[in-house]
Amino acid sequence: MLATAFILIFAAIFSLIVSKYIPKISPNYVSIFVGILCGLIPPVSQHVATFNAEVFMILLVAPLLFYEGQATAFSFVRHHLKVIVGITVIMVALSTLLAGFSLHYFLGLSLPLAFVMAAISTPTDATATASVSEGLELPKKTNSLLKLESLFNDASGLVLLQATAVWLVLDELSIQHIMTDFFVLAIGGVLVGFIISMLLMYFRQHILRVFINTVSIQTLIYLVTPFMIYIIAEELHLSGIIAVVVSGLLHNSEERVALFADARQNFTAREFQRVFADLLNSLVFVVFGITSTKIMLEQFSWLNISLWGLSGLILYLVNLLVRYCYARFKLKENNLDAWLFAIGGVHGAVTLALVFTLPGLGVASEHFNLILMSELTLIILSMLVPTIVLRFILPKEPNRAETLAKLDQVRSEMVQAGITEVHKMKLPTPITKLVIAYLKDQSRESTLKEFTKRWHRITRLPKIRNSRFQHMQVRIFQRCFFAERAYIRQAIHEGKLTFEEAYFIYEELLLAEALLIDPYNEEE
Repeated sequence: MLATAFILIFAAIFSLIVSKYIPKISPNYVSIFVGILCGLIPPVSQHVATFNAEVFMILLVAPLLFYEGQATAFSFVRHHLKVIVGITVIMVALSTLLAGFSLHYFLGLSLPLAFVMAAISTPTDATATASVSEGLELPKKTNSLLKLESLFNDASGLVLLQATAVWLVLDELSIQHIMTDFFVLAIGGVLVGFIISMLLMYFRQHILRVFINTVSIQTLIYLVTPFMIYIIAEELHLSGIIAVVVSGLLHNSEERVALFADARQNFTAREFQRVFADLLNSLVFVVFGITSTKIMLEQFSWLNISLWGLSGLILYLVNLLVRYCYARFKLKENNLDAWLFAIGGVHGAVTLALVFTLPGLGVASEHFNLILMSELTLIILSMLVPTIVLRFILPKEPNRAETLAKLDQVRSEMVQAGITEVHKMKLPTPITKLVIAYLKDQSRESTLKEFTKRWHRITRLPKIRNSRFQHMQVRIFQRCFFAERAYIRQAIHEGKLTFEEAYFIYEELLLAEALLIDPYNEEE
């Protein structure tokens, strides 16, 4: 298990690094490719254990959905409940019915098997959608609909899967039982997520008002929250997926209300969210690549490939058609937006996770392999089609390269304003050179050679414990940062930067000053 964890985490981090060198390719594709390479290298593939569905859901899917929920305003969800019910219940049911009968009619699959495959094909992934539309301006309303759908349709897919799996294994199907299970799982998941999150919220707010510097405790509670809530909900036989989404939504509202009550904690939580969301999403697609490669190597035949490909194609086309018709005629979207909603239903982590629950539901291995490879085909198509099509029908965002070049230019000019302020202070030459070197780090102008020289010099100097000198050092940098902030305000006023562009540089300045005066970061 440790070897598996190490390989997967290393592969995910490696894929994230590689994706930075090729920004025009979606990070998800890079992660899949790295996973395929891992599956093709025998020493690596042999040390990757068979994936456990429960572990996959707890460690990867639960926190991912929690972070997605946290990025969504609770009030926004409350005002769109009718739309959410429509796209996560009615549209999901229509997709399952049509896809199931299509697989049965065109490929001759048994109805229970066809409906299991159809149920798994319904959940979508907002993170994957954002990945394939990166650099393009997706309409705000369509983006909101896709996000709301991905947050809540996972529970619908899970209930349908459990019911159809019983049909496949035991040859029993009860529509009444499906409806009852859905409402129990969904409402129970909402209640569990709400109650536990409220208790945690009041506990966090209590310790915030009783103790000083609770960042470590708050961060640890934040990290374990999605795992704890998911496990508790599942142990109560309720929807852990819905529970963690509701918890994420409540965390969002808590942060909005208590934004400045503990600014350090809120900032830390946001950074953790970004880092772990990227890592977990990359892990999911690395698993995707490894698993598909293993099955391809074990069961390669043209008959199998044809069956996998046709099944995945039918699932994709049926879902695409139902999504378009629902958006066009029920949501009253125009033709373009309806197609964008249909194409934007990208599949990812939850679809893969539902497949891995099948062995635990008693599904035979030959059915499992067919379902897995068909759903992998569906996932690939759902990512590949929008990657190509959206490039032709959506306007591009402002050139990122030009924006970055403009930010670099303004950052350099800002640093020059700080250096000018240093010269005004008439400091001793060694101190002037040291301060200027630190300021230049803000614009990444110092070379590795210069960094090495400075590192070597500083590591050999004795620690200066003179508090007066340290206070003077803080005052020097504060004057420099003040001059740099003044320059940024001037750049905005003169139209060199927009407020949105200036945010990134201004945030770096504030963080630099926060590090400088951080009372918890003083060396003894």
